[in-house]
Amino acid sequence: MHRQTLLGLFGVVGIWLTAGLALPLVNVLKMFTPEQLMVFRGFLTAMMAFVGLGFVGVFCRVDKYTYLIALTVPFATLGLFQGIRNWGAGPTIIVITATPLVNLGLSLLLGRKIPAASIIGMTLLLGGVAVACWGEEFHWAGFAWSVFGAIMNGTLYEFFARAKSKPLQKCFWGSVGMGTLGLMMSFNHSWEATSEARIIVMVLSFAFVGGFLYWIANMLAFDNLPTTEASVLAQVEAPAVILGAGLILGEHTTMVQWFGVAIALLGGGYLMGWLSKQPVQNTEEKF
Repeated sequence: MHRQTLLGLFGVVGIWLTAGLALPLVNVLKMFTPEQLMVFRGFLTAMMAFVGLGFVGVFCRVDKYTYLIALTVPFATLGLFQGIRNWGAGPTIIVITATPLVNLGLSLLLGRKIPAASIIGMTLLLGGVAVACWGEEFHWAGFAWSVFGAIMNGTLYEFFARAKSKPLQKCFWGSVGMGTLGLMMSFNHSWEATSEARIIVMVLSFAFVGGFLYWIANMLAFDNLPTTEASVLAQVEAPAVILGAGLILGEHTTMVQWFGVAIALLGGGYLMGWLSKQPVQNTEEKF
């Protein structure tokens, strides 16, 4: 297996783990609005990236795709967090899992070749997650926010692959954008809960795992794998979130849902196995 592919797959696994641990916390931290959670996740993650980059690294010139990341991340996060708050982690993540459809559509529009392995892997993954979320109560507002998040997520993945700045620079600017939008939408909300030490620890954990580590994992995946395949593999975070919700929130997981998780993992495993046998592919594409 080529080193570049190995790094990309390592990043994919990181996406699964960090999403499974962090996203259920959106409904644990209900004393804060989704927009306030964006402030915490955005600015705390930006501070961590700043420490890694230093003053010169942060303020040196970056390309237009990095700035587009900064504009797209806030809205992708808003759709995700609002979906989870209104509908729950499980139902929201099933809609977010449709993100590869956005990338496949863009691939067709841009004339990119779509390997059969991507279609097979995505079909298994989407089918498995649909089974895992079977029987969830429908919620129109949560559904609308989730669809919005999926569209913005797919657009963001395209920018990830094209931005040529350093991973921590992408992390910094995207996080600043997230925190800024969240702050603009949070002026009238109470921040009183931040006076409790236990809540502060939870918020810091949420920002570190679901912000900083999640960002680094995404950068590794999309810097080293083709966009379409990385987008499909990233959606195995869905069963990870379902499992995380069961462990953290005590949500019951049925045998049918476990079966769906197994199918989704099979789809992700199939695509990972195919990628491991491919030569290194150039991820630089015009957009």
